[in-house]
Amino acid sequence: MKKRLVSLMLASMLTATLFAGCGNSGNKANDTTAAGETAAGETSAAQGTQEESGGESVFTMAINYMPSSLQPSSASDDVVMAIRPIYEPLFAETKDGFEYYLADSLDISEDGLTYTLHINDKASWSDGEPVTVDDILFTMDYTGLNYGGVTSYNSLNGEMITFNKKDDKTLEIVLPKVYCTYSMTLARLYPLPSHAFDNDPSKVADSGYFNKTDMVTDGAYTVSEINEDSLVFTAKDDYYRGTPSVSKIVMKTIGAGSTRQVAFENGEIDYMRISTAEDLEKYKAASDKYNIYTVSEARLNYLQLNPNGKVMSTLSDDARKAIFLAMNDEEIIDFAYGSDELATPANSLLTPDQSLYNKDCAGYSYNLEEAKKLADSSGLTGQTLTYVYNADRPNMEAVATVIQQQLSQIGVNLSIEGLDSSTFFSRFFTSADDEEAPTWDLGTNGWDSERGTHAGQAFGYLTSRMCDTGYSDEIVQLATEANSTADEASRRELWNQIQDKALAEYWEYPLTYTNYIMVSQKNVTGLDSSAIIPEFIDYLSINVE
Repeated sequence: MKKRLVSLMLASMLTATLFAGCGNSGNKANDTTAAGETAAGETSAAQGTQEESGGESVFTMAINYMPSSLQPSSASDDVVMAIRPIYEPLFAETKDGFEYYLADSLDISEDGLTYTLHINDKASWSDGEPVTVDDILFTMDYTGLNYGGVTSYNSLNGEMITFNKKDDKTLEIVLPKVYCTYSMTLARLYPLPSHAFDNDPSKVADSGYFNKTDMVTDGAYTVSEINEDSLVFTAKDDYYRGTPSVSKIVMKTIGAGSTRQVAFENGEIDYMRISTAEDLEKYKAASDKYNIYTVSEARLNYLQLNPNGKVMSTLSDDARKAIFLAMNDEEIIDFAYGSDELATPANSLLTPDQSLYNKDCAGYSYNLEEAKKLADSSGLTGQTLTYVYNADRPNMEAVATVIQQQLSQIGVNLSIEGLDSSTFFSRFFTSADDEEAPTWDLGTNGWDSERGTHAGQAFGYLTSRMCDTGYSDEIVQLATEANSTADEASRRELWNQIQDKALAEYWEYPLTYTNYIMVSQKNVTGLDSSAIIPEFIDYLSINVE
């Protein structure tokens, strides 16, 4: 069924649906802005930089809100995006291996137990001090202060990891057992400058250090301005990976949707994300003014059934199966995205950006007649289920709308609630033991950065390490075994089994694999040289003519 027909069918159905809490974080002011050193009423950062830059090259981009601090962290996509010009990870992962930044090698022993990490000899902080193993260990210790000393950096299921400093640039990490996703943990580490805190991690919290323009940085830029609504970063001329061609990066807080689009078309920002087929065609047609860039988002968007939901917890396996058989993934993409350039149907809980992904995994097949029979025999028909989604994510409202229409065909009613990010995550991942928390029966979410030579976040979900996802002991054991297997061929065979067996339990419906499509001003190039989302991990590739 095409989008035009679906739209007609839905027009009379959804007038009474209440989408609660649909505010987008990009449209709201953040009440905890970074403490700047510039005076109130100062000229807008973007305007001032452009006017005073002379022959300098300036790249201006929009951010959803001002971070409360520029402390390096991977806590959220928004924070990562804001700090990437000034702070770098050790490396990033791809399905083919590692893309190195502060580190220049990571060697994993054949038995999978010993990781030898070497930091680039030229990597340094902006005050000239070298980036060293001490910075990595300091960062791990600082994280431990916030979690009672035990973190994913230094322990695996209660067993402690051993760290051996071989020299200032070489760290040996010895795991108590094979744990394939440990590389994902290291990839998310953004080192803190230990020398700035006298190597005392207790001095970091509440120091205000990362709210000042004189903070040291290890990325391609330093901090020039922290304003109430913008950030300005200036290129280093001694950056260890080379000199950026863009002299200044300006980040401005600009609302999402039409507000951001107007800013882009007025030339106030240099690029933006495209999330609708209409916009994609619009900017393609104006190729004389704009460039289009497409990279894989390495994201799996999925529908989760909650084993602890008020209604879902009372239903049988056949009821779950009925829900999934009633869903038509091609119709979802057609209605919510409008183009397979933006998203394609997902067939597995892994993504094509993971080396363990099995393209032959069968996924789910649409079968409305069988879904109706199972819904009727299982008692699902006539039920009202609570459906939650993250309203700050592109296309998720449209996905909820079409799933509501599809399930109505088997007699299932959906009460839909769109929630802002913080509210959604606190609710979606609520412990089953929290009897006071509002429940839900169905929810759509997404795993991002699902790339690399391991199973990524899928491992945590399948083993119930993030929340109760309903999977059987067999799935938990298989996933645990796979993540503890050093031999690549054996690990791949296990994950081939898991991808099929997990879907057969009907807890999680893989919806879409999405692409990240950007449109830029014509004079801006190089935005797709490193396909790591959130953008941009490598600012050396960006040019503004």
